[in-house]
This record gives sequence, C-alpha cells and structure tokens, in this order.
Amino acid sequence: MITTVEGDKAVKLQGNPKHPVTQGFLCWKIQNGLKFVYSPERLKRPLKRVGKKGSDNFREITWEEAYKEIAYQMENTLTRHGAEAILPFHYYGHMGLLNKQLPQRIFTTLGTSNCSPTVCSNAGRTAMQYVYGGFWGLDPEEINSSKLIIFWGLNGPWSNLHGYNMVKEAVRNGAKFYVIDPLKTGKLGKHLAIKPNTDGALALGIANYLITKNMYDKEHVEKYTHGFEQFKDVAKDFNLERVSKITDLAVDDIRELADDLYRIRPNFIHLGFGIQKHLYGGEAARTIALLPPLVGGYRVHYSNTDREIDLAFLQGKHLIRPEGAKTQKMRNMAQLGKLLDAEELKFLFVFNTNPLVNLPNQALVRKGMESEDLFTVVHDIFLNDTCSYADIVLPAPSFLESFDIHVCYYHNYLSVNQKAIEPLGESKPNYQVFKELSEALGMNTKELFPPEREVAEEFLCRSKGVDFTLKDLEQDGFCKMQPRPQDEYLTPSGKIEMYSQLAEKAKLPPLPGYYKENKSPFPFQFLTVNHKRITRSQFHNIWKKEIEPIVLINDKDARDKDIKEGDWVILKNDQDTLNMKARLTKDIKRGVTLAYGGLWSKLCEGKGANTLTPDVVQDFGGNATYNSTYVEIEKL
Repeated sequence: MITTVEGDKAVKLQGNPKHPVTQGFLCWKIQNGLKFVYSPERLKRPLKRVGKKGSDNFREITWEEAYKEIAYQMENTLTRHGAEAILPFHYYGHMGLLNKQLPQRIFTTLGTSNCSPTVCSNAGRTAMQYVYGGFWGLDPEEINSSKLIIFWGLNGPWSNLHGYNMVKEAVRNGAKFYVIDPLKTGKLGKHLAIKPNTDGALALGIANYLITKNMYDKEHVEKYTHGFEQFKDVAKDFNLERVSKITDLAVDDIRELADDLYRIRPNFIHLGFGIQKHLYGGEAARTIALLPPLVGGYRVHYSNTDREIDLAFLQGKHLIRPEGAKTQKMRNMAQLGKLLDAEELKFLFVFNTNPLVNLPNQALVRKGMESEDLFTVVHDIFLNDTCSYADIVLPAPSFLESFDIHVCYYHNYLSVNQKAIEPLGESKPNYQVFKELSEALGMNTKELFPPEREVAEEFLCRSKGVDFTLKDLEQDGFCKMQPRPQDEYLTPSGKIEMYSQLAEKAKLPPLPGYYKENKSPFPFQFLTVNHKRITRSQFHNIWKKEIEPIVLINDKDARDKDIKEGDWVILKNDQDTLNMKARLTKDIKRGVTLAYGGLWSKLCEGKGANTLTPDVVQDFGGNATYNSTYVEIEKL
C-alpha cells in the first residue's frame, strides 16, 4: 500500500502496482481506510474506570498514572495469586510482527499464562501438521498457471479479493473454477452448495471414486505417501450415492469434480477457514489435504504462516536463561468465559483483539468481565465492547502511525510498514506501551526492548527463510521470502501421512473419517461470517449506519415460517435469544441461516451473533466450533 501525505496528514491510500499479488488493488475496507484513521471516535488519551463495568464511565488519566496502576495490579496479582493468574489476551487485530510479538516479552519473562490461538484456523493448521508435518501451502502465484482451481469453504469476493482477481484472470485463460460452499458467493465458476459440516465425506467420496476407477497416480502415491492401503480401506465405504445423501450434492456433480481433479492439471485447491470451524472441522481439513497426492500434487493451500522465521526471538524466548525458565500455561482463548467463570484469572491484558464481540458464549464472557475481582487492561483504537468492561483503557494508533514489518497469511512476501503520520493524540503502539510498562515493573528494559529497527534487523538476520535486509525492504517496500519446498514433509515418515503417526501420538485417530454431529433439537444450522465491510469487529463502528444486524434465511424456509423480507425474527437456542432482521435469499441452502459475527453488541441493542454460539472446542487444536451452532427461528 502507498500512502500520500500532505503536511502531517494522510490524504490518499492506494495499492502498490509493483506488488505481484495485490497488483495495485486495495479491498473496499482499506480504500476507505482514512475514515477509520481519522474517525472522531478515536481514543486519544488513557482512561480509568470510575463507574460500574459496562457503563462506559471513565475519566482521563496520564500515561504515567496508567503505568503505575497497571504495574501495581500486576505485581499484586503475582504476589497473591501467582503468574498463571495473569493472561495476555491477544490475537491478530494487528498483523505487524513487532506489534503482535514483542509485547509477549514481558509475559515470557514473568512466566505468566498465555493464550492458544483457537478462534480461527488452528484446527486446519493442526490437520496440515498431521498430514504434511507443517502448514505451509501452495504459493498462490501458482493460480496464474493452474488449469483447475477450487475454492473450498472460502468466500473469494469478500475474503480474498486478490486471489479472486487471479482466479478471474486464470478463467479468462481457460481454467475451470469450482466453489464449494453452502452460500453462493460471486458469479464466477461452478457452485456446489454443500451441506455444512459434510466436507470430509465429500473428500472421502472423491478419493474412493478415484481409487476404484483406477484414476490415481500410483507412482506418485508410492513415492510421496504413507498409509495408502489403510486410507483406501476407510474411503471404500464412501460411494457416490452415499456421499450424495450426506452432502446434499448431486451424484453427477461429485463425479464431475472428481473427474476434473484427475483430468485437469495442474490444479490448485484453496482450503478456506470456514470448513474447520465446526466440531469435526479439523478432520475434514485433514481429509481434503489428502486429495492432491492422488492426482500427482503435493499439498493444498491453506495458510502460509508456517515459515522459517524466528518468532521465538521476537517473543523474547532467547532471553530466558535455562535456570530461570518458566513454562507458560496455555489457556484456550475460545473458552475465556469458562476460565473467568472458574475464577482462574485475576489480571487480563487485552490487545489486538475484541473478545467480548468475537468469542463464543458471549454472555458468559460478559459475566466474567463484569467481576470486580478481575483487573482488565485494554489497548485499542476505539472504545469497543471489551473496553467498556476494562479498568484501564489505553489508546492505540492506526496502521499508518507506527513502524512495523508484516507477513501475510496468503502470499510469501514480507512487507515493511513505514510510519506515514505521527500517532494521533497520545496513542502509542504496542511495542512502546510494553517497553514503558517494563520500566514501571522494574524489568531490564534495555535488554527486553531495544529500538524497534534494531529488533527488526536482528529478526531478519536470524530468520532462515529471509535473504534480504531491512534496507532492501525499505527500498522496495516488499521482498519475497524463500518458499519452503512443496515436496518437503516434516512427518515421521518424511511423506504425506494418510495414516498419521503425529495424530496417533496425540491420541487421535490416525486415519481420517467422517463423523456426524449429534442431532440438535433446533432445526436451523447457524453460520457466522465476516461482513465484507469489516474485519472481524474492526470498522463496524465506522460503517454502523450502513450495516444492519440481519440474518440470511432461505426463501422457502422463510415462507414455511410466514417470514417476509425485512421482518424482525427471534433466533433462540440453549445459549440465548437474539433479535435480527430477516434477509431472504435463494443463495443459501435450506436449513441453514447466516449472520455476521463481528458486529459490536453495543451497536446492536446489547447482543451480537456470538451470544448464540457455544464454546465447545474440537479435538484438532482445541479450535472453536462457531459453525456447529443450531437455532430455532420465529417471527416476532
């Protein structure tokens, strides 16, 4: 991205036309990003709570007062309850490596609890590790030369515009494109409207068809896979007729997809995060990942975050002497409500995330954050739902206001983020906040937090997958990291493991399978997704007038319920109830409903979609199961 600055103000944002993947194009959110940066709602000074939690009753204080109070509360918690009662609660609201990783140096040194990243893609990453030994994927630039492209559980026009643009170009050049999704997204390609949570059965059916029809690459399977005969024995139970009944897809469509996978090469399967957010989502991701070797391929594209870069250095693990090493207790962030309910935590430091909106079991999270026995600090740009329950709120800058370096989930380029403007008001970036907090705590600040440019330079030198310097980055804006070999598998066998020894070691089934969820007493499956104008909960307050709390309902299901377009309906299950406005559509399957999960509760009459989602987690990586939510719908 290129920012134009006049005087001390950013006046224009545009894509960098030299970037091979983004090619000068910005998504709608960032095209309008200056409304976010210069919003009058920005937090400008530290705040201290003076009223009841949730009341938004704060007074302004100085940074010195804020650090003094935070340090006192942390030291008091350490003395009275131990380090495990302190939890830094963070995710990827800021993708910069310095702003994301450097704050952990304080908590690594103190040996506090830490949170495991279980609210997004952890089940799929775990699945890729069981199959491939790591979760790096195909290089998305291969889309340009692919003849068959499959977006599986991915809304390209909303969530991956740059990849979708490459698909458009590939289709113009003759490629065939499939979208496998319960919701019709975009007009491009052939849409297979699969029943949610049945993707694993579809993958097993495709595998069985290819194997029984002798349409698989035997030499490739022999060379690159482990456990093929056992996998073949599992897949044989999934003929096309059975799979059709499970997935609600036509036999001819499944057969055509399987035939195309064998016949059209090279192919590119892009596995989205959507399919692995249900109870057996990791299992489905594992099974889909086994399709490429059957047809001469090496892996799917899932997430390119498994790179040879030294995150442990950024987190400060190199500073811990063996004699002083403290193992951090990992807490499942998807179950924060249960942790708070059990009163296991006494101090919460929230940054880069908005748990009171984005976590499942929203009511239980709110109940826990209401407790006067919990001291909460939140560092954010706006006074969001989580800030409302904080004791101290610290103002954060936008992405234009601090230096950083960035990697991407998708492509293999590392980018520099040059500071375009000075932080607004008294806002400070994460690494500065935690550096100054370490001083208040009497820690070795000089060792923990050297100047950020020095940290960036040393990080680049330490990272095996990087063969460029910070100077190179600043000259070009971005540089490509060395892609990891597609045929390198860090599994015990050194191959793609159809029979996973790593899963077996984790006391999980070594072979993939399809597991049907228990039948719910509530008839509609409830999916929660991102709105195209927001990223999780970011930007909602900027576009609150344009974004309504709607629920998508199949028009035939609505007719059966006497629900018309625009009617207010009540959604309910064992978790809670929620009022939303009905949006009728032919683009979603019968029996499935969909709402936007990142809308601020305080902008939606006090509740968001996650008040209905349970905090049950799955076996693969302890990942949240947002899409294993079922509801009843009635007209109000």
